[in-house]
Amino acid sequence: MPEADGALFESYRIRRELARELHDEVVQTLNTVLIQTRIFAQEHQKDKEVVDHLAYVHTSVRDVLNHLRQILHDLSGQPGLETDLPLAVKQGLLTRFANTRLKVTLTVGRSWPSQLPPETGIQLYRIIQEALTNAYQHGGARNAEVDFRATANMIVCTIRDDGRGIAWLDGSSPIGMGILGMKERAAALGGVLTIRNRPRGGTAVTASFSKEATQWRLKHRPSAS
Repeated sequence: MPEADGALFESYRIRRELARELHDEVVQTLNTVLIQTRIFAQEHQKDKEVVDHLAYVHTSVRDVLNHLRQILHDLSGQPGLETDLPLAVKQGLLTRFANTRLKVTLTVGRSWPSQLPPETGIQLYRIIQEALTNAYQHGGARNAEVDFRATANMIVCTIRDDGRGIAWLDGSSPIGMGILGMKERAAALGGVLTIRNRPRGGTAVTASFSKEATQWRLKHRPSAS
């Protein structure tokens, strides 16, 4: 291997290792902080001052995660998910099922935002990935659709399939870790994840977020007085 190529390879290896360490240690810890502050705010929602301060903490941590996610993508040489999430899903997820029994289609509403913060993009991407994997591996689905929509106040992503549905929805089985992970990802963005069995068979997974989840700037810190 030429010396220049060897140096380039070593630089790439170091960047990848750094990105992995940052993700496994820092990102996971900050995600836990987001979830815990949200839970604590719900428990003290009658105390406006506490809620205001926790809202600042939550937004500050989310902003740090936004920038950290972009750094991780730059370090690992991967494109960010903030500029075109539907394209990233098409190229990064749908192609995985191209030669399988599962046919996946993608629908994007005209009002879908042109940009998302990196944290919002990565969490939505992972939710879609888990939902499609469940549909293929556990649901036996043959068709699935990823649907991106936006309203005046909400951004909504729904993953529908025609598989067997999910047993735990009728109380016959415990909730799986993958589903818990999707719910935590939605909660980390201040959103809600709902899962239902469709009347004619299959499952619909819907992640809904306030458009505040697309904001980049920090809110003003509440005064200490």
